[in-house]
Amino acid sequence: MKKIISLVLSVVVVLTFAMFAIGSGSSDEPTVTPGEENTEQVENIVSNKDTIVKVGEILTANDLSITYVSCEEYTGYNQYFGPKDGNKIIRLYFNVENKGQTDRMISTFEFNCYADDVAMDSYYEDDSISATLSAGRKADGAVYFEVPIDAEVIEVEYETDFWSDGKATFEVVL
Repeated sequence: MKKIISLVLSVVVVLTFAMFAIGSGSSDEPTVTPGEENTEQVENIVSNKDTIVKVGEILTANDLSITYVSCEEYTGYNQYFGPKDGNKIIRLYFNVENKGQTDRMISTFEFNCYADDVAMDSYYEDDSISATLSAGRKADGAVYFEVPIDAEVIEVEYETDFWSDGKATFEVVL
């Protein structure tokens, strides 16, 4: 009986250590690197909200390589579904590539926008990003948000790590 209890306790201890090892994070730390047109050698490690990604830079996180292509005020909306009075629509455009070995998903729901530290609503258009990418596959798309015209600071966050709540912030300059 003592041997069975010892064996069960040993298995529990091994499984506990395995769970801690798995949950402690991966060696694939998210990074930001310059785009192809930028020749500077820059690399920043993501740590919560400290990483700012600028237009032309590439965020690498969760086996996804996300190139921040452009940021602009969007005016191509339907007159009946435009922004509320005092608001405007912003559009951030991305190229995404799955660098991993398994399918990865990306969608507008992984992005959050804040204008002067207040959460903003998403806006949807036909080219809003939403894709499940097989290994090595690519997708292009945009995220849209409705923000006040007079907002001083607009930030768009992307969650880089669900477990540690890591985030990268895309710089919005209009």
